Amino acid sequence: MNLSVVIPTFLGREETYARALASYTSTLDGTSYEIITVKDKPNWPAACNEGYRQAKGDVILFTSHDLEALPGWHIGPLLHLSVHDELPAPRVYNFLAPPDGEWDNTEDGADGAIPEFTRIPIMRRDQYERIGEWPEIPYYADIWVSDKGRRVGIETRMVHGYDFIHHWCGIGRLDSRANFDASGQALRLLREQMK
Repeated sequence: MNLSVVIPTFLGREETYARALASYTSTLDGTSYEIITVKDKPNWPAACNEGYRQAKGDVILFTSHDLEALPGWHIGPLLHLSVHDELPAPRVYNFLAPPDGEWDNTEDGADGAIPEFTRIPIMRRDQYERIGEWPEIPYYADIWVSDKGRRVGIETRMVHGYDFIHHWCGIGRLDSRANFDASGQALRLLREQMK
């Protein structure tokens, strides 16, 4: 399978983008892949939708400029996607925790568990087309991806080894009560429309 890695970024995130890019080029050596950088879109889902339109790969990873891919991250999800019509869900480690600490999303479950959503979507082209373009809301578009996937018969499942470090760059983040509330309301309406 050919892999497209979509990395949304914007002005001011050059340092974290460079780390993210280096993590993909170092871990994907020997793999057929392309990197698509989408700059300065109003939000992450808008950048992901644009990245999909540019992607040529059979499988598309929708990542971010503050995520560092860990060695071997791609092996499990690519195998999973070749066998199952499911969205692999990753483990995400917070760089602020000690090296022997817990994964941030331990509540998502053991390998093979079914979590609420995939925090870093990776999917085949046909899965994206069945799910459709993502809603351009500041937060929770990743939750919508798994919600819509389930609606069209695509479950989300934990795949341990599909692992990342989240570096939590604060530059340009849209963290505010108003954005969380508006995104939560938009997600509720989108869920109603899916019924």
